[in-house]
Amino acid sequence: MLFGYNVYLKNRNSLIAELKQRISEGKLSTIISLNTLKLHQGAKRRELRELFQAGTHTIPDGQSIVFAEYLVHGNKISSISGAELMVELIKESSREGYKIFFLGSPEELLGKVKEKINCDYPSLVDNISFQHGYYDVKDEQEVIDRIASFSPDFLFVAFGSPRKEEFIIKYSSMLNAKVIMGVGGSFEYFVGDVKLDRLSKKLGLRWFMRTIQDPKRLAKRYAICNTYFLFALLKEIIKKRTQQMGF
Repeated sequence: MLFGYNVYLKNRNSLIAELKQRISEGKLSTIISLNTLKLHQGAKRRELRELFQAGTHTIPDGQSIVFAEYLVHGNKISSISGAELMVELIKESSREGYKIFFLGSPEELLGKVKEKINCDYPSLVDNISFQHGYYDVKDEQEVIDRIASFSPDFLFVAFGSPRKEEFIIKYSSMLNAKVIMGVGGSFEYFVGDVKLDRLSKKLGLRWFMRTIQDPKRLAKRYAICNTYFLFALLKEIIKKRTQQMGF
């Protein structure tokens, strides 16, 4: 356990293999990406913390979580980017014939997603469905029914946090989906509107690059979340050392 979360310790390929196995067994999987934002949100609101803890797989989405796991428990793990994982699952769906439902984001962005799939993954064309994220809350049951009727193997939920986690946990048993994953801004990454370079990932500086790209929206968020992360990490290290000393 790290910060109270059961963080996934294997790599992305192992996770994909596990998800495929669970699909074949008819088991529901819910993927939650743990990063400094969710860590801070969960600390401020217990109900959000419980939501974030309710997923079947909590992936370390960022080098900060990887760094903390090593400092606290000595485990060398790999960061699993939610955006990159989604792309790999789309590729896997193209090969294996899985069905995908894309939920959230504006119509224009979903149009780009559909266009890219038509171009790069034509075998998926008949196995995809879309719903924008700007529907009225009173119509949510209709959206749930549409998803359930489609019966997707993968449901990618591109709402903001914590709305996507609330949606996933609240409705997971009603959606008739095998794997449900909150993906945030991953659709933009998939169509090429947002770039994630390998160097900034390796150095743990993707948050910095994103801040440069969108300082008005992200500067304050990262300042708060990263400061809280350092405070929480110090507490985790002290707790672990105290346990080791038998106190």
